[in-house]
Amino acid sequence: MVTISYLREKRLNRSFFKRHPKEVAPDLLGKYLVRKINGKKIIAKIVETEAYGGKEDKGCHVGRFGYTKRTASLFGKVGCAYIYSVYINTYCLNVVAHKDDEAGGVLIRALEPILGIEVILRNLNKRDYDIRKLLNGPGKLCKALKITKALNGLDMVKGDKIYIINGERVSKKSIITTPRINIPYAKEAKEWPWRFVIKDSPFLSR
Repeated sequence: MVTISYLREKRLNRSFFKRHPKEVAPDLLGKYLVRKINGKKIIAKIVETEAYGGKEDKGCHVGRFGYTKRTASLFGKVGCAYIYSVYINTYCLNVVAHKDDEAGGVLIRALEPILGIEVILRNLNKRDYDIRKLLNGPGKLCKALKITKALNGLDMVKGDKIYIINGERVSKKSIITTPRINIPYAKEAKEWPWRFVIKDSPFLSR
């Protein structure tokens, strides 16, 4: 594990995200997501991601709905946040990733808490907890990190409220790929192996 003293926060640059989402998604594993709230900092390791690949992908909002006011961010600047609601007050965090003149993004599905657990507990209104289950799902991690649609479109490369830094190196042999979760509407795309997880991580979504 990377020591806290290392966290001088070398951020991922814009070019990291200027690739197809299925290339970016596994490379995000082991990176650290940083969230600043009222001067407090939460840092968590990315342990599970899903790629959503644009017009050809019926699992992606772009493939389902095309270019709309809602999906415009997925066509825009890479490295920015794309946040949408799945239920009332339940959100999912994606980072925009695609090649030039394309569209797409990567869903952050699960995180491992590294720093700021006391802030996470306060946000979740918890006292007793299992650390493995604090951030083990896209809706849960957004609640714990106070990520809402108010952050939609935020620059995660240059901004200071939410961004991604280098964390721990994850070898290819430690990464497992599976079909994505909960997209029965995606036709043949629901079988694409575009979910990426760190093997044996106890912090994965259920």
